[in-house]
Amino acid sequence: MSNPSPVIGQAERRRSSRLPMRLLFTALACCTASLMIHWLIMWLTLEPEYFQAYLNNLWQLAAYWLSALAVDGCSALLLARYYLQRHDVVDVSRPARLIALFVGLYLVAIFVVGLLYNLLWAQVSPWLYENARSISPTLLMLPLNLVSFMLATLLPLWLSLHLMRRTGQFQTGLTRVSRGETALAFGLLFIVLYTKLLTLLPSTAISPYGMEWMLGLSSAIGLVYGLVALIAAHRSLPAQLPQLAVGRLLASVLACMVSWLLVAGVLGFVLLVALYAGSEILVLVLMVLFGLLLLALLWPLTHLSLRWIYRPLPA
Repeated sequence: MSNPSPVIGQAERRRSSRLPMRLLFTALACCTASLMIHWLIMWLTLEPEYFQAYLNNLWQLAAYWLSALAVDGCSALLLARYYLQRHDVVDVSRPARLIALFVGLYLVAIFVVGLLYNLLWAQVSPWLYENARSISPTLLMLPLNLVSFMLATLLPLWLSLHLMRRTGQFQTGLTRVSRGETALAFGLLFIVLYTKLLTLLPSTAISPYGMEWMLGLSSAIGLVYGLVALIAAHRSLPAQLPQLAVGRLLASVLACMVSWLLVAGVLGFVLLVALYAGSEILVLVLMVLFGLLLLALLWPLTHLSLRWIYRPLPA
């Protein structure tokens, strides 16, 4: 009589996949290349005075570029991980072919969608700037930007994954997710929300008295906030997770961001009162304390949002 084969636990049968991280770095490289190509085209085609006007808005453009990089990298990571989990895919047999397919589709989509977007923007932008008044034109263009993002970023990645799976290039099985990947997704989502809020604000609110550099500085500080959120999430999660729950993770980031902004609003009101009632030294000290306190608050807020909303379980 033969001995029965031992039962293999679900956690032992799960394998980790590096494919989402590869696609994240590929998306960042593609986005960087598209921004550089756009910059080169502007330099070669614009008249000197128009190009100088373009350079005068460099701080604002840098904030948009940072937001674009964060959005593309975060969406590539989350969409790839969701696709793998939905279809029980562990890895791809030829990752170089998948990455090449994604790069090709991405660049074609960026060119086509960008061309159509610029044609539409040239028709709509004069009306927006004349009738927007106190509303940010970026806010009014949000629906068009969302459609452009879906066609130029999400569609090429989904098509790449779908075509490779249809041709039998994927290895099936149960996957597991490291806390590093989940924490990175949390930090990237926080940066995306932060930078999007900055770009949606009127320029007079974020760059008062013509201080355009404030927008670039605020965007750079957003990277520090995202890094703190990433580290806090990494310390709050188990080493291995059975899956990355995209919906619950997004809800956790939103809860953390809303709580953080409420506290920031209260502290901002106190700082505003100090601007009118206190001395310059007191205001400077309060501003430094304001920034440090916001950084410190991210740690417990990240931990609580993950514990109460995401509720991670070890793999």
